[in-house]
Amino acid sequence: MNVSGHGISVEVPGGWEARVARHGEGAVLHLATFPLLETDGAYGAAATGRMRRGDAFASLVEYVDPVNIRAGVGLYAARRPPIPAYHEFAPMALQVTRAGQLGWQRFFTESGRTCCLYAVIKPGAERPERLVRRLASVLRTLRIES
Repeated sequence: MNVSGHGISVEVPGGWEARVARHGEGAVLHLATFPLLETDGAYGAAATGRMRRGDAFASLVEYVDPVNIRAGVGLYAARRPPIPAYHEFAPMALQVTRAGQLGWQRFFTESGRTCCLYAVIKPGAERPERLVRRLASVLRTLRIES
C-alpha cells in the first residue's frame, strides 16, 4: 500500500503502518511495525515507548528555516535519503534512551528539502540484522518530491 502526502510517499508492506502529516512548515512521516497514534510527536518519543521486541520505527522530519538551514550545505550536505545498516545503530543515537532499543539518525537534502531520518529498532527473536534489512527495504521506497 502506498502512503503519501505533502510530497512524501512510501510503500508500506503488510504488518506496517505509516502516516504523513504537517510539521511546522514542513512534513513528518512515521513508519512502524506497530500501531501509530496522531499524538506520537515528530521523532516518535511516545511511539518508541510502545515498541515491543522485534519492532522497528522510522521518522522522516522535514525542516523549513530558510534563514538558518540551507539545502545541500553543512549538516544537510548528503543528497538522498540514507539507508541504515545494522552496524550503524547504537543506544547513544536514541532521542529517548530505553533499554533494549538502538537508534540511528542522518540528515540530508532531497529534492531541495532538508530532512532528518531517524530510526529505532528493538531487537527480538529474529537476528537484529534482519530487522534492519526489513526496515531498509521499506525506506528504499521512500520518495521525496519538491
